[in-house]
Amino acid sequence: MKRNNYSIGLIAVVLCLMAFLVQAQDKAEKGTIKIDLAYHQMNNDLPVIKVSAKTRKNKKFQPVEGVEISLFFNTETSQGFLGRVETSTNGAASLSLPVRFKAQFDSLFSFKFIGTLIQNDSFQDQSTELEITKAKIELTLEDIDSARTIHAKVLAFQDTGWVAQPETEIKLVVRRLMSDLTATEEETFTTDKNGDAAAEFSLNIPGDAQGNIIIGARIDDHEMYGSLVSTKAAKWGVPLASDSFAKSFTKRTLWATRDKTPLWLLIFPNLIIVTVWGIIFYLIYQINRIKKLGRTNDPV
Repeated sequence: MKRNNYSIGLIAVVLCLMAFLVQAQDKAEKGTIKIDLAYHQMNNDLPVIKVSAKTRKNKKFQPVEGVEISLFFNTETSQGFLGRVETSTNGAASLSLPVRFKAQFDSLFSFKFIGTLIQNDSFQDQSTELEITKAKIELTLEDIDSARTIHAKVLAFQDTGWVAQPETEIKLVVRRLMSDLTATEEETFTTDKNGDAAAEFSLNIPGDAQGNIIIGARIDDHEMYGSLVSTKAAKWGVPLASDSFAKSFTKRTLWATRDKTPLWLLIFPNLIIVTVWGIIFYLIYQINRIKKLGRTNDPV
């Protein structure tokens, strides 16, 4: 009886050791992953949480595609669950804060976002947190006696309400299609004791048909506030002459329709094609002549 108990105990120990070794082996085979969260908010709307996933290979961080990361708001529970995102080819993903969290978001002056990766076949479990203090940018545009000035004020939400934030770096820009354009001579400004930053707008850039352009104030990747953007439209651009632009499509220009291709673009490429094929046919003709001369001079 004792021998049976001893055998059963020994088998149990062996099984535990095997399970531990398998688990350790699986953990050793899985790679490590680095998850980063970033906070982006525009015009005081609900924020967007951006996710990036990287892994270290050959002493360099490379993006990880196709991993599912769960996002939470304040607590890693079902009540705080925001959703799951899957990283793209550049290892990035994003998720807007769902509307059901708006009331909770509006009532808080600080909060945190949590990103987790669990039960992945290739990587070990990982979790990261991002703590944010709620802030905003108040943007004001002045146009007095042809003097155009951009005013931006940075405020943070605290127990007593919105409080001005001095010594905060901010950029004043013109929003463009590909990237923002610096709106003033200086690229960045630091808010004063009242949380204000101001500069004169003196750019001469095209706008739409009415001269509208989008002026913006921007804070990038602040350690407390994340990334914030505030924008306003203003008729501070040069009106686009739509009639003359449309007429340009009726002329032979590079941006016109195919039937209005510039003559030089029709002549030179076709001339090159004809020349190349002419040389090829000439070589073929010469090769055939050489073959015929060879047959003629063959000894009987």
